[in-house]
Amino acid sequence: MSRYSVAILGASGLVGQRLQELLHSHPFFEVVAIAGSPRNVGLMFDEIEWRLESKRPNYDILICSMSDIPDVDIAFSALPSNVAEIVEPSLVARGIHVFSNASAFRRIAGIPLVIPEVNPDAMSTYEGHACATNCTVVPVVTPIIGLKKLGIKSVTIHTRQALSGGGWKLLFDEDANSGNVNPFIPGEEEKLIAELKLLLDLEIPVLASCNRVPEKDGHFVSCGVEVSRDTTVEEVRELMNLPTLDLPSSPSEVNMIIDDSPNRDEHLWNGDGMATTVGNIRVQGNIIRFDALSHNTIRGAAGGVILLAEFAVQESYITK
Repeated sequence: MSRYSVAILGASGLVGQRLQELLHSHPFFEVVAIAGSPRNVGLMFDEIEWRLESKRPNYDILICSMSDIPDVDIAFSALPSNVAEIVEPSLVARGIHVFSNASAFRRIAGIPLVIPEVNPDAMSTYEGHACATNCTVVPVVTPIIGLKKLGIKSVTIHTRQALSGGGWKLLFDEDANSGNVNPFIPGEEEKLIAELKLLLDLEIPVLASCNRVPEKDGHFVSCGVEVSRDTTVEEVRELMNLPTLDLPSSPSEVNMIIDDSPNRDEHLWNGDGMATTVGNIRVQGNIIRFDALSHNTIRGAAGGVILLAEFAVQESYITK
């Protein structure tokens, strides 16, 4: 298969650089342009500050402006919402397929919000513009979606979200890394609840408490799910065992289920960062409790939107 030409929107942010890392030598996609903010325009790729611990990929590319993005097949957006609101629709109007991590177009009618293993049918409304979810939704919904067979009545969520979820400035803030971080994340609870209900296609009570913690990467969640009948740990584990997809970015297991509670040191990079690790599952009658961990800048952001584009290619939503 000939590869699709790609532009990455975002040169120096954490998600933009994860996209640059993960798309290098991708079997489906060939990066031909990287668009950045005015301070980066005109720099060669190797001249921008690299913010990830991984080795910088090798692109012989000049950083272009948002107004000079060439006629590529696909654009992956890691733009702030206020910029995305202007740039992304203009690219779609040019016939470019846009897959976005920006929150600006989530929950907008006609623009699907999709995790391919969770709600693939949502792509039926796709017309050139699709969004990945909030990064905190992933470790909540991938374990919960299978529990719909038990009749979900309510959900409670408590999160401990890493610094990288707040961007590179927070990640490199010495005070935040030493523990002096404001645990409150404005607007996060509302986004998590709204997107979870959309992905589950259920209107149920959801209570969420979202907190920032002094960890570099990884969003950890503790969830409680009330279902319509009594169940067992064995049944819950079976229902949480989602089938994976045969795509380049697919992990061997969507949910890697363990006995103990997951931790960042051992489980953050399961499935090359694309798997959710689920553990400490407890059942009392019709109440299910579990902990889960996923890599927020990989599965929750860059890798998630790449997987979505791979799915769009596989299902012929994008064709040459």
